[in-house]
Amino acid sequence: MSLYGIHKTLWLLQNDLEFRERLRTAPEAALAGLPLTDKERQALLTNDVAELYRMGAHTFLMSRLPRFNAFGGLTREEYQRRLMVVLDEPERRTPDWMRSAVS
Repeated sequence: MSLYGIHKTLWLLQNDLEFRERLRTAPEAALAGLPLTDKERQALLTNDVAELYRMGAHTFLMSRLPRFNAFGGLTREEYQRRLMVVLDEPERRTPDWMRSAVS
């Protein structure tokens, strides 16, 4: 897992207008050069914010997905609904990357 790659993608979404436009028009091509695993790439392409959270993605950075409608179809309400699914999972209240530090 390359949490850096997810965070870099979300940072670029917020700060790089050209990258943001490429995500809207050719999302797979826009992600091609970033250090992402296949699982991370798929989660981004499908707006799977629950899986991104499970991987340790920061919710502040993920909140840019509906704000800029990067991969299409993700409203703020849908983002919140999808994220609540994982927040309601008792075994997942702490992101994976924090589990070793908490245990």
